[in-house]
Amino acid sequence: MRLVVLLMMLLLGTQTCLAQNDLLLLKKNNRTVKSFYPGTHIAFSTDSRYYEAQITGIKKDSLFLVQYDIRRVYSPMLGLFVSDTVAVYPFSINYKEITSLGKEGNKFNWSASGATLFGGGVLLTTAGLLTWVFSKPNTRYYASPQLVIGAAALAGIGYLLLKTGNKPMKLGKKYTLHYIELK
Repeated sequence: MRLVVLLMMLLLGTQTCLAQNDLLLLKKNNRTVKSFYPGTHIAFSTDSRYYEAQITGIKKDSLFLVQYDIRRVYSPMLGLFVSDTVAVYPFSINYKEITSLGKEGNKFNWSASGATLFGGGVLLTTAGLLTWVFSKPNTRYYASPQLVIGAAALAGIGYLLLKTGNKPMKLGKKYTLHYIELK
């Protein structure tokens, strides 16, 4: 029995523990906003293109990433379309090449909602103003002032949503990336 315990202690003692990995910190005015480590999702832009990938490793000045190409494909066995990983693209990039990071959140696109609201508000306002010009008051096609004012207010709210929603975090003065070595 003692021999088995001694053998187990020797075997377990030779195993190396690799629990800590290097990480990358996104800071806003010297306060940590987000930590990036192997296994996390990252969306960023460089001078040449936009990437969305999963981090597989961080070493010195490089991010090791993998992108998954997921598409809906037809399955003849089931007779319907299913999501499938078509390809996997591993690549690496120097983290100093990153110019901006995309905002992650609940994935609700405020810019698209604002554009829709703005477009609908402008269309309703234009139609209401045209009916004021070309139709007589108290007829079937005459738009009420409340409709035109409400449509103009919706266009204004849509414009504000369009300008404020889902902007990327540009690296520079306000946002910075810091490499932390833990090994």
